[in-house]
Amino acid sequence: MEKVIFLDRDGTIVKDKVGDLEFLPRAIDGLLAMQKLGAKLVVVTNQAGIAKSFYREQDFFIFTEKMTEQLKNAGVVIAKTYHCPHHPDITGDCGCRKPKPGMVLEAMKELKIDHITISQAVFVGDKDCDIDLGKHFKARTVLIDNGQYGVNSIPSAIAKDLVQAADLISRWYPFNT
Repeated sequence: MEKVIFLDRDGTIVKDKVGDLEFLPRAIDGLLAMQKLGAKLVVVTNQAGIAKSFYREQDFFIFTEKMTEQLKNAGVVIAKTYHCPHHPDITGDCGCRKPKPGMVLEAMKELKIDHITISQAVFVGDKDCDIDLGKHFKARTVLIDNGQYGVNSIPSAIAKDLVQAADLISRWYPFNT
């Protein structure tokens, strides 16, 4: 069975700030460890800054390309990055803003991820919406506790960074078999 890990971007892989690309400490090492488990890595990220006109969608694509290229140079392959450019107060309701399942459903279709695989996936992020998204698919969840946000949702586990998250995930599943 294929293994998939869905990751939030801002506050999980990179610092949650508009501007320059800055990876969080041990993020690349954690992604490499997850990849060594045999998992496909997929990024799903809310980008309300587009709707709020903090930056353009083209800026998001440029940032993502730069991030993906730097990760590739470090040996990390991101299968694909999905984003939601909406904010409910500005653009109205949508089906893609986490914790709604739109981005994951799109990934399932494009990357040919079946329903059994999705229930065995792991969702990693730093906010309630990331944990709730994983719960929607009855999957395991890891909260990256970066201290930036108060979280009310109860994850399967809590990690301080992606290296610790990879270690937890390796204990849950026989990814390397």
